[in-house]
Amino acid sequence: MENLLIEIYLFVCHVYDTSSATCFQRLSNNRVPEFTDQEFITIWFFAHVQGCFEKKKMRRLIENYWREWLPHLPSYQTFVLRLNRLEPTFQTFGAVLSGTLAAQGRSEIDHLVDSLPVMLARARTFLRRTGAKWPMSETRAAKKTRFHGVRLHVCCATADRALTAPESRVPVCRLAS
Repeated sequence: MENLLIEIYLFVCHVYDTSSATCFQRLSNNRVPEFTDQEFITIWFFAHVQGCFEKKKMRRLIENYWREWLPHLPSYQTFVLRLNRLEPTFQTFGAVLSGTLAAQGRSEIDHLVDSLPVMLARARTFLRRTGAKWPMSETRAAKKTRFHGVRLHVCCATADRALTAPESRVPVCRLAS
């Protein structure tokens, strides 16, 4: 795992140093923070490889297992704020990775994954019988609705720049955690 973390960090530093400086320009008094943007991006990629896709789980992974490698890890609030501010940086990394796929002769997008919530019961927790064992509970502010249900995930392969039917070997529906 240490080698993977080091490889990701070196890749991030290489892209960070060779890409456009306008995406990474810091115009504040804190231009040289103790915890660098490269370390944030490394944590993001490393956590995704480990299966942690939520910011809280990302930070907890580093806090519990990799604290000695990243000793200046900021508080959770600062972590989320700085990670959210790195959106242009992730766009640049997406372009670099997409260019790498194109150079290898592979399609930029060969699979498309999407998800949507499926309402099973309106949310009145004390009356809930349908889907009582499923943990997903969502609020839709635009429709002023709370409900319990599952999240439907669909994976489709692309063929000649058109979408095909969903793949049957991929589990299509899983419970939200």
